[in-house]
Amino acid sequence: MKLLLENWRKYLKEGAENSSLHIFFDMDGVLVDLVTTLAKKMNENLSLEPDEVHAGNKKGIKVLRKLKALVTEVTPQQLEDITIKKDAGEERTPEERAINNYVYVLLGDKTGQIWLDMEVATGAQEMIDAAKEKGNIYVLSSPVGPVSVEKKKEWLDHHFEGEPFVDKIFSSEKGEALAATGIVDKGETAILIDDRLKYIERFKAVGGQTIHHYPPATPEAVNNTLNALREL
Repeated sequence: MKLLLENWRKYLKEGAENSSLHIFFDMDGVLVDLVTTLAKKMNENLSLEPDEVHAGNKKGIKVLRKLKALVTEVTPQQLEDITIKKDAGEERTPEERAINNYVYVLLGDKTGQIWLDMEVATGAQEMIDAAKEKGNIYVLSSPVGPVSVEKKKEWLDHHFEGEPFVDKIFSSEKGEALAATGIVDKGETAILIDDRLKYIERFKAVGGQTIHHYPPATPEAVNNTLNALREL
């Protein structure tokens, strides 16, 4: 049975690789419900003492202490709004800066456990199923340090084991990452599904096409993305 499954996966992957359509999935906000997981963790830590949460980590203690002095609760929508402001270069409030600073404390933790604890986004499997019927599927995700790359790979292996991803690419320069594949040079079509406009613009700048998955990790975004995939 195991050999049969392995051969079937190989058949699916080889069949897809004959396609001239290549679909790239972002992780955070598309396959991963990043803001929900972060908000839950931040609110849990806000109810605890910084020294207890980040024992031996002076930076973590300092940043959480500052956060506790400014906010009592963090919502997923706040986290999304902060990201939009950051990408647009807009001024953020002291509270928003404190929240953003603590996000990076959590994401940069050397254990990387936060990445493994991420929730699967609404409709992730449905979108993958729709995309692999059309052509090759890939992951193209922006990392937050080397630990995140390792843990993101583990997360994918756990939640989407057996999916025929041609490649799993981790780069903040998504335009450069697309160019390096040679897909556009061959005259083939590459499509990025991403929630963040800055990555969409970089992908488009080198000849890629895009689907803006927004609001991230929501049923509305899933419906829009599925409709776009069906029309390919």
